[in-house]
Amino acid sequence: MIKVWAFDFNAIQGRQFPDSGNAKVLQTTFDGNLERLASLEERGFEGVFFSEHHFLDLPCPCPNLLVAALSKMSKKIRLGVMGNVLAFHQPWRLVEEIGMLDYITDGRLEIGVAAGVPPEFAFVGIAPGDVRAMYEEMLDYLDRAFVDPVVSHHGRFWHVDEVPIFPKLRSEARRRKWMTVFSAGSAIAGARRGYKICTAYQATDEVARVFDAYREAARETGWTAGPDDVGLRRQVLICETNSQADDLEQELIETARSRMVASFAKVQSRLQRGAVGGMSEGVRQTGVMDAAAPRRVSEAKAGVGAVEKMVSIEDEYISGTPARVIEKIIDQCRRTGTGNFLAYHGIGLELDELDAHYKLWDRVIPSLAKADVSTVTA
Repeated sequence: MIKVWAFDFNAIQGRQFPDSGNAKVLQTTFDGNLERLASLEERGFEGVFFSEHHFLDLPCPCPNLLVAALSKMSKKIRLGVMGNVLAFHQPWRLVEEIGMLDYITDGRLEIGVAAGVPPEFAFVGIAPGDVRAMYEEMLDYLDRAFVDPVVSHHGRFWHVDEVPIFPKLRSEARRRKWMTVFSAGSAIAGARRGYKICTAYQATDEVARVFDAYREAARETGWTAGPDDVGLRRQVLICETNSQADDLEQELIETARSRMVASFAKVQSRLQRGAVGGMSEGVRQTGVMDAAAPRRVSEAKAGVGAVEKMVSIEDEYISGTPARVIEKIIDQCRRTGTGNFLAYHGIGLELDELDAHYKLWDRVIPSLAKADVSTVTA
């Protein structure tokens, strides 16, 4: 069985660079996106994951608020953030927020954590070299707070004594803690802590290697990881014909590139001032410093030398008719032993295109629900 989740950036849609300073545009975005996501409950989606991003024209800096809002517009779908970027939070404050959401959602909450991407930390004075250490320290705190009624913690970044944990998480039978990962090392760390994991932006064969490392670490830790413990995130576009999907996909890729360039241009000087070491000259020139873009190539440009550029990974984009999308998703999930598929749509779709795309999921989800992914063939 492959469970399908919607992954949402709460983005302002359309081909043009968003007018993020326009209150009417923002109001329409929040209202329309929540209404559309609430409708997915009747389309067979397992749930919705939001993303946390700051400062770069994506209106999702506080995604737990979106979880709370959507919980009151839905009854069945599970809701979460993939994931809360731990270095941006106080540990005790995040635990309280998660505890409240657990009851606001009536136990439908999925708990996700992430390390985040470097450009955003530059704005608030968090040195890139501290991000991973803060992330690990926060995980230590969360692991205790999800179990113990009172927590004391003395680490490099946070010091607290006998902090009461309230409200406590509900007791749910399912495993529901998630960690975004990229490398085999981060997957192993997730297994040792008992988290489910999710990855993206990698070729399918590499995903299989990362998931194999996770399953082996789980066995060594004393538990067995199955298909429901791993998730694969991909960008999906469903159209009535393959040619329509192919053309639209290329248009959306170019739109995404141009919007990213425009977004980074607005904050380029601030990023360069705030960055602390470790950047190549190409990264300084482009402003593209996100850790989630694993593959880069250098290409020469007249007058500026080598410039780093993100390379699209073929497996990352799944588009076509419902039949072709079903085939591709099942193939990747079987090769990686994945039971959770997180689908996001290209930022830049017009609203009528987005509605048509979601309607076609009705012809995809039933086939995925019947697929057997219990055997890894990669």
